[in-house]
Amino acid sequence: MIVPLAVLTLLPAPAFAHQGAHHGLPWSWDPEVLALLAIAGAWYGLGLLTLSQRHRRHHVVSGTRIAFLLAGLATLFLALESPLDALSDQLFSAHMTQHLVLILVAPPLFILSRSTPVLLWAMPADVRRATLSSWRQGWLGAVGRILFNPLLVWIAFCGGFIFWHIPGPYRWAVEERAVHALEHLWFFLSSLAFWTIVLERGVRRLDYASTLLFLVGTAILSGLPGALLLFAARPFYGAGAAAAHWGLTPLEDQQLAGVIMWVPMGFAYVAAGVWVFVRWMEAMDRKRPTRLRASPALPILLFAVMLPLLLGLGEGPAAAAEPSSTRGGDADRGAQLIGKYGCGYCHTIPGIANAKGRVGPPLTDFGDRLYVAGMLPNTRDNLMAWIEDPQRIVPGNVMPVLGVTEDEARDIAAYLHSLH
Repeated sequence: MIVPLAVLTLLPAPAFAHQGAHHGLPWSWDPEVLALLAIAGAWYGLGLLTLSQRHRRHHVVSGTRIAFLLAGLATLFLALESPLDALSDQLFSAHMTQHLVLILVAPPLFILSRSTPVLLWAMPADVRRATLSSWRQGWLGAVGRILFNPLLVWIAFCGGFIFWHIPGPYRWAVEERAVHALEHLWFFLSSLAFWTIVLERGVRRLDYASTLLFLVGTAILSGLPGALLLFAARPFYGAGAAAAHWGLTPLEDQQLAGVIMWVPMGFAYVAAGVWVFVRWMEAMDRKRPTRLRASPALPILLFAVMLPLLLGLGEGPAAAAEPSSTRGGDADRGAQLIGKYGCGYCHTIPGIANAKGRVGPPLTDFGDRLYVAGMLPNTRDNLMAWIEDPQRIVPGNVMPVLGVTEDEARDIAAYLHSLH
């Protein structure tokens, strides 16, 4: 099941034409995604059929486990094909919701389905026996022990979560479809491994006390990005102008994303911790031996997760690619348009005759600035959106709507970004 589902996360989201809040959001209906979901479901169905023919289905799988499997498939379908996927192109908060579905919802459902025996029975007998033999004593088991090592899983899960939500790597993933696919694949696979260690006692290789420490450390570190987004005074990410179409400022969109990231993840870890604790108490009541191996590796985990954090503090390839902010614009024509629309009556603008206004801030060295209007990261798209309709982004500000077209805004942005 993991193989076809993991491939799903590699499929890039379809290009989405910008639509306002009053336009319907489309379903994706990507044939590749639908085909892979169908293959995953068919694989599982073949295993159920084989078990039924051998009168073994009720000994291996229950109706509850089948329901978990179907719910997992449905969750992936909704995350990748529903209007949520289209909305994630416009709202940062919707994008974070999509991430949480791939991290908190779909992986636990597949793990709770306990689908491995069913999938094995869908294989030819020789392949099934060879797979089981390799898992017990061969290379497949050795690889599995490495991949499910709690330390490596913890670093991959927490480190990846923090790294991909730092502004530089995040913008890189948004602008590069292949990197975006890698980001989703990382979330899904690391989450599968993480929740397997927590929920699957035979795989996790940790006692109950160590599993609780495993969860606590994860809850602390994965909650940091959400808290930072919620309490930040400025938006961190390059996207944001489209949020105005939904009645949100970029900062409000980011704060909503912070709440979505912080609260649901916190509840998920608390629920998982309660479940582990109850199982621990049940084991003690049955007088099963439980070894208290509170992991001394936790300080090492806390240090190790800082590595991707430090690596991501830079702006990353997406932010460093300054030429993209002016690509397609004519700076010379932009200078003429600045004069045409009388921008110099309010701003001091180098290179523009009589542009010595003092109503608005001077635009000297604008290409080196980090923000547009003090709140939007200084990218081409954000600057264009501000020039076209500043009232939509910050209602009530003193800059008027001048009727600048999209092509004119692109040229004006090209000129302003040429000022260093």
